[in-house]
Amino acid sequence: MLAPRGLFAQDDGLVQTARKTAAAATITVQKLRGNVSVLVGAGGNIAVLPGRDGKLLIDAGFAGARSKIADALASISSDPIKHLINTHWHFNHSDGNEWLHFVGAVILAHANTRKHLSTTTRVDGWNFTFPPSPPGAIPVDVFEDERTVQLNGTTIALQHYAPAHTDSDISVPFLQRPIFSTSPTLSGMATIPSSTIQRAAVSTA
Repeated sequence: MLAPRGLFAQDDGLVQTARKTAAAATITVQKLRGNVSVLVGAGGNIAVLPGRDGKLLIDAGFAGARSKIADALASISSDPIKHLINTHWHFNHSDGNEWLHFVGAVILAHANTRKHLSTTTRVDGWNFTFPPSPPGAIPVDVFEDERTVQLNGTTIALQHYAPAHTDSDISVPFLQRPIFSTSPTLSGMATIPSSTIQRAAVSTA
């Protein structure tokens, strides 16, 4: 029921290889400022903000790494997963949407992310055609330009920007913490880079 998006696609190559690699990858938890952490190792990096409102995740990584992602999230705190923000629609950032929704996350993204995940999308550079995602993987809350979210004592100011990596890219600054999360900004990926988590200070305290 929770099969990775595109499992039945006919093309082999970069997309399927990336999914297989992610399923076998080691995931590490890196502590940033305050109580924000980042999971590294399976798809785009996943920023995590735990707290009384439930865990907020920035991006979902690969569905094939579900068990490892779940273990890493449990090591951060016992807070339930309640919120997920997709920085853009690409599969290494949204493959895990369905299982995260299944365990309780409400998915927020730019309107173009929902558009791409809801329809058949061809990416010639990857020689891959993505079928529509299952209903549970589709963001239910979308915006066009800007959105401010208050969660776990933190103000998160989402903003769509262009030109960018895709037509759905958003930046996700945590205003009470000098942390800025965004998708890659290079157009045309030869490989699958992780999303960028930039720290305003070297300290991880």
